[in-house]
Amino acid sequence: MKSSDFEYRHQTLIHQLIVAAALLTYLFDRDDIVWRFVKDTTTPRILERALFIAATIAIAVGTLILTSARAQAKQQARTRVESNSTSLHPLFLGDLFYAFGLATLFPLSGFIILVGGEVFRVYRLSQCANHQRQSVEQQPPPASSPVTRAHENAPGPRWGKAFQKEATKWGVLLTMIVFVITLTDRVAEYMIGASLAVGLLLNAPFLNRSSTNESS
Repeated sequence: MKSSDFEYRHQTLIHQLIVAAALLTYLFDRDDIVWRFVKDTTTPRILERALFIAATIAIAVGTLILTSARAQAKQQARTRVESNSTSLHPLFLGDLFYAFGLATLFPLSGFIILVGGEVFRVYRLSQCANHQRQSVEQQPPPASSPVTRAHENAPGPRWGKAFQKEATKWGVLLTMIVFVITLTDRVAEYMIGASLAVGLLLNAPFLNRSSTNESS
């Protein structure tokens, strides 16, 4: 599915653009979607905390799925296309859980943009991944001995690299836990800003290059 090639190669960029578009809705509406629907109830704080607990659980599930999938992704060049097409499906599931949880922090319009955008993005990527897998299945199978050696030499789970890749999401999860306890918007804003900064720093190109050189 060639129309998804750009999205397939720049998944993080597309995700960040969707989040940025959702964030801009704060310019027109200062109430997040949770507070919008609970502020006029008799027990707004109790309902708000309960809904944000559910959102925190969704973020936790999504972050755990994403980190686990990245840690266990196969690194062999010989099986790269096939493994990528199959290992992306847990990533898609993790992205959706994370998006639903994160979207509760945005106004109603931002919630729609983030959830709708992520669902559409994941759908497009899943179609591209299925197309790649079908292409691999149509190719003649490689000789058995090289494949056996590739699996024998397969590296173990790369948890450090996975946590580094998902550092921002782990920071957001910590932010949500603190926010559920305090329900203080200012604290959440500062912590999310710090999480974004740490995530960008840990995934900066110069760090990725140095990690590649050390492992080679």
